[in-house]
Amino acid sequence: PQRKINVSAGTIDGQAADPPISCSPEFAATGNPSCHLATYQGGWRCCEHQVFLVDTDKECANPDCSEKPLDEIFMKFTFFYEDAQPDTRQVEAAACCDVTSVTQGAENIEYDIPACPQGTSPEACVHVVETVQPLAYFGDHPKSPLSSYRGSDLVDLVFAAPHLHLAGISIELIDHMTNKTICEVHRTDDNSGGIAYGHGTTPGDEDGYMVGLSTCRWGGADAPRFRRDHPMRTRAVYSSASGHTGVMSLWLMDVSAVAEPDFLV
Repeated sequence: PQRKINVSAGTIDGQAADPPISCSPEFAATGNPSCHLATYQGGWRCCEHQVFLVDTDKECANPDCSEKPLDEIFMKFTFFYEDAQPDTRQVEAAACCDVTSVTQGAENIEYDIPACPQGTSPEACVHVVETVQPLAYFGDHPKSPLSSYRGSDLVDLVFAAPHLHLAGISIELIDHMTNKTICEVHRTDDNSGGIAYGHGTTPGDEDGYMVGLSTCRWGGADAPRFRRDHPMRTRAVYSSASGHTGVMSLWLMDVSAVAEPDFLV
């Protein structure tokens, strides 16, 4: 009840939706609630600073929950690195892939999984999304930081990390021209398919939660090479046995330019 969505101001609980809510026309045409603030039901845009996730009307005596204690959270990261060598090549973020987009870069990033109709068999309760995007940035596209490159310039695909949420079953990265699967992960009972779900109570193995996703990596000798404007298709499958808000289906990828762009003097 405390969630106050102001469509005209573009805010949730007084905080601006960041980034602004916007799906590709193709994805918006599916009627997904996350594509419009007026139908937004919840997700990561409700996780901005000073936005409460709990029902403050029920959980707090004061509207700002000021009577509650404050927790200070710490996180520890360990970074491993290798020194660059003379033949080390630069990498850049790819322009693909977000299933709510059909062009360079991400669009809405999140979307909703509606629950399948009551009485549907569990194996039939699946939600499938597909989209096609160019692999790398080029030209004068509004989201392209690399306007000096042309769509015909070549890149090597060197890294692809899938990003799914709870209830994710599989995600594929497919060469849209040849229909060849470039990278893929899927759920299995023994976690051997690249999507790991927890089965216990220890940290990193929490029962029922998604606790790991495997990546695909390529070296200089075996990296697949494409034009920057080469179309890549993403196919993501979630269980819709129950509804979910704010899920994501992304490939977080890096490419390396085969040659520097030509400059006119």
